Amino acid sequence: MAQRQGDQVDVGVSPGDSDRRGYILVVAARLFGERGYLNTTMTEIARECGLGQSSLYYWFRQKEDILLGLLALNRVSLAFAERMLAETGSPAVRLLRLLRFDILELCSSSVDICEVEVLAERQPDVFAEFWADTALLHRYVGSLIGDGIACGEFVDCDVEFAALNICAAEEGVQRRYRNSAAHAPGSSSPFRHRDYSREHVATELSAMLIRGLLRDPGTLARITAAAADHDDVAPPP
Repeated sequence: MAQRQGDQVDVGVSPGDSDRRGYILVVAARLFGERGYLNTTMTEIARECGLGQSSLYYWFRQKEDILLGLLALNRVSLAFAERMLAETGSPAVRLLRLLRFDILELCSSSVDICEVEVLAERQPDVFAEFWADTALLHRYVGSLIGDGIACGEFVDCDVEFAALNICAAEEGVQRRYRNSAAHAPGSSSPFRHRDYSREHVATELSAMLIRGLLRDPGTLARITAAAADHDDVAPPP
């Protein structure tokens, strides 16, 4: 029988109830998206889930565990990067497809990747798997850049430096996209700009990043057209 704790209902739990765990992740993701990870408390998550805190702690001992659960579900870019490395053809086309996909995914995410990295820097052991995934994605981006240099599509450059800064640009645009409503025309902010869709952000930034690598920037139109021929499935808005 459910027991009331204040206004919260402490529902029964069982180790096999994966639906309950998934529901907590969905609710937490919404709260993180609305308030930010750092500004959301375990008490608020429990209340929004209709749980007493004891039940929430059964599933997740601390807020970091909820964040790690969300990140574990959010590896579509890594899987897509593996696909791009396995495919053949123009490295520039494959890298463009990956960057556009990854930016779409970042702009759809319920968590701010910059917040996550600040937290992960402070707790490297807790976030070891997150850092391993980050390193792997960087490696995949670097491999495609190296392939592009080898076949003459890209200029000679420091592959590691290029990969680091391409991924940094993606993370930075996610922060700008997430905060765009506060700076839209008509807002009270002294810094205002157009409110771009995530599709526009992903398409334009990925093209800009590829253009900076191309030996012949005049080939960009052909590369973007070739990338557009592929029906890459992006995360839902």
